[in-house]
Amino acid sequence: MLYLTVDAFPVFVPFGVIGFYRYLWYIIRLIAYFIYRPVPLPENPTYIASEDVTIIVPTIDAGEEFKEAANSWLVGKPKEIIIITEEKMLGPLQDLANARVQPVGASMTVWEVLAAFRLTIRNIEISSSTHIDGGLPCLSGRTAAYRTVILKDPEFLHGFTHDYWLGKYHLNSGDDKFLTRWMVSHGWNTYVQVCKEAELLSTMKPNWRFLKQVLRWTRNTWRSDLRSLFMERHIWTSHPYVAYTMVDKLFNPFTLLAGPVLVAYIIYKSTKPVDQGGFHLPWWNVVLSYIVWLTATRTAKLLPHLWTRPQDIIHVPAFILFGYYFAIMKIYALLTLHE
Repeated sequence: MLYLTVDAFPVFVPFGVIGFYRYLWYIIRLIAYFIYRPVPLPENPTYIASEDVTIIVPTIDAGEEFKEAANSWLVGKPKEIIIITEEKMLGPLQDLANARVQPVGASMTVWEVLAAFRLTIRNIEISSSTHIDGGLPCLSGRTAAYRTVILKDPEFLHGFTHDYWLGKYHLNSGDDKFLTRWMVSHGWNTYVQVCKEAELLSTMKPNWRFLKQVLRWTRNTWRSDLRSLFMERHIWTSHPYVAYTMVDKLFNPFTLLAGPVLVAYIIYKSTKPVDQGGFHLPWWNVVLSYIVWLTATRTAKLLPHLWTRPQDIIHVPAFILFGYYFAIMKIYALLTLHE
């Protein structure tokens, strides 16, 4: 690699700086993740679940996993459970209420494993940002607890049902991002409980439709983050670290794609004779080094997941490929925010 660096030092310095910068912040994030501690559960809580807790569940689907989730809600003995759904789902939901719960299978498709990998990385991100400045880029759309006074605020209800992009595209998704921005702009504190007691089980699309789901989430992220950073701007003073992570993610797809572009350039130069401006290292050395580096670093990021499901290590190559696909998808999503 010394020969390679000497060959074209100006080419490698910028990319070396980018790599150092990204992994430096990743190490900072990891340190914050390990230092983070959840809020201890009080021995005598000030609320009574049977009087103060309402569970609101919007859904357009119901299967075995829904039954399993519903039974877990009932264990907490809430005051009520409100299910918001389409009229066509009333029959299936009633059938579920009268049926016995069957446990959901443990086998996972590659699409579900990719989703689980993403959740692992997200858990590290949100716990570290919570520890650093008390904020997070997005409250969980799967499960979150809100004070009733927030959701009953007429101003909130109007804003939630009249959410538009660029003032003309009515948004029917991205509720989690809207809620996150609302908490920040109205001075509410948030906290993420990353611990065994607050662990949630989730299901994902078991097929290629997972990609369509990710595309929808990505558009929501672009719209919301651009609003937070450049229109509402509360995030800069309330949670500066979260603001930094949002800015970083704006450039992330471009810096990620710069890697294979540089490798392709090096391979091209490595196939030329040295006396004609080629590099000393053979092309296969460059490719092998790149593959080893990608595999090692991506596997390291997934260790929390692989610790509990080591069999999923066979999907790490798919996760690497998905990362580049996702970078291209993010750029496409940016260009189609009106959809």
